[in-house]
Amino acid sequence: MFSDSSSDLSDAIYEENDIGIVPFYVTFDKVTYYKERIDITVKEFFKRLKSEKSFPKTSLPTVHDYVEAFRPSLEKGVDVVCLCITAKFSGSYQSAVGAVEELKPEFPDRVIRVIDSWQASCGQGVSLMQMIGMKKAGYDANAIADKMEEIKSTARVILTVDSLEYLQKGGRIGKVSALAGTLLQIKPLIVQRDGELNPDGKVRGRQKALDKVIEMTDEYVGSKRDDYDYLLLNADCYDEAVPVEQKMIAKGYKFIAPIQDLGITIGSHTGPTLIGVSICKKFNA
Repeated sequence: MFSDSSSDLSDAIYEENDIGIVPFYVTFDKVTYYKERIDITVKEFFKRLKSEKSFPKTSLPTVHDYVEAFRPSLEKGVDVVCLCITAKFSGSYQSAVGAVEELKPEFPDRVIRVIDSWQASCGQGVSLMQMIGMKKAGYDANAIADKMEEIKSTARVILTVDSLEYLQKGGRIGKVSALAGTLLQIKPLIVQRDGELNPDGKVRGRQKALDKVIEMTDEYVGSKRDDYDYLLLNADCYDEAVPVEQKMIAKGYKFIAPIQDLGITIGSHTGPTLIGVSICKKFNA
């Protein structure tokens, strides 16, 4: 089983569940490119992000990267299922599809499935956790892919950021909006769903924004809280995420893993300070 590096789960989760990661690339100078998680860690990235004057740029995995990742499994007679970041954010999915087209004639008896997750970061990660659960339950590659296609529309990331600086640098919002937001302490509420980031309101003050993230999670799952799995996501602001986790646990939420770190692919656009709740319907709910 594979994912591009946008799924933002911990190395321990990937290793424990034998998940192959196909990394994105990041550069600060458009000359030296680093493979996410391999050449540069998330902590190193955020440290440089805060200190560098230049704005980082990311680059997607190539067809060749996917071919090289998939081939060893196929040569061992193992089928391949790969979950990719939403195609509305990146061409990573198309690169993986290109790899399938290249490899299929060589391995006609193997299943090679690629899924557009309609998500990114831990929205993709919590979806990947469903695929891991399916594999443990005995689903074969086609059954995993088919079920993931069925439930991926239930995935969400409900998030906020404390600073609009990096969204402005990345061209996601204008300078005037960023300045006004900073002066007025306006914090955006954003929902990542169906492959896109959707503005879903704004409040004044960080604590109100974090409380609103919890409230919006309550509204989405309603009385069917136990039908969903949850991950809590932070971008270099772990200490702020802990109270959010504690409040949600007190309300009856059960997280399937410790607080996860936002990775480089999405972190390049949002910067630090992001906190979000990632949600996906359980595959067997």
